[in-house]
Parts: sequence; structure tokens; C-alpha cells
Amino acid sequence: MSGDKELNFKSEAARLVKFRKKYQISQVDLAELLGTKQPYISRVEKGESPLMFHHLRILRNKYKFNINWYCTGQGTMISGEEDKSTLVADITTVKKDYEDLSKQYDELKKIVYKLVRDVYDKGE
Repeated sequence: MSGDKELNFKSEAARLVKFRKKYQISQVDLAELLGTKQPYISRVEKGESPLMFHHLRILRNKYKFNINWYCTGQGTMISGEEDKSTLVADITTVKKDYEDLSKQYDELKKIVYKLVRDVYDKGE
């Protein structure tokens, strides 16, 4: 395996630093919270080691830390912190789509009624 790339966790490390700074938590305090030592947190934040899953669970339980965000960068740092402007845009889009579909439905209904009338008129 000497030819394989060495695993690094730089993206996850950057996200952990961002989280820690947002909540103004020192490496020592984070280590204490997670039941580990500060040098481990330092290695994690350098991208040399991943944060263990049981540590992620502690952060999730205490801060609603979004594990998916930590692992992939997708979503928000804290579960439940959706971007309200995005939600409003989504709702507006859904409303417009609903209005468009309602108009199409009404037009199709008229066409079907006309076809049914034409079939019955020809049958007489």
C-alpha cells in the first residue's frame, strides 16, 4: 500500500475548527467535553486524524452538531438551521408550480369534457 495516497481529513478538520470557533470553545475544553486529550484535538484539526464517531455523537447531542455537514460539507453546521431565504424561495417555486399545474388541469378538463360531448353527439 506504499503507492496509495495517504488519507487526510483536511476538510473535516476545517469544519471542526469552524465549529469550535463559532462556539468559542478551546481545544482543551473540546477535549474535556469529548473525554479525550488536547493533542488529539490538535491532530484532528490538522487533518492528521478523523474525529471518532462517538465524539461526533457527543457534539450532536450537546450542540445539535450536523454529522453529515462534518463529513461531507453538505447542509448546515447545526441541525435545524436551514437557510430561511432558501426555504422561502422553495415555497415560492412550489406555489408557482402548483398554480401552473392547476391551470393545465383546468384546460385538460375542458378538453376531456368536449371530447366526451363530441362522442355522445356522434352517437345520437
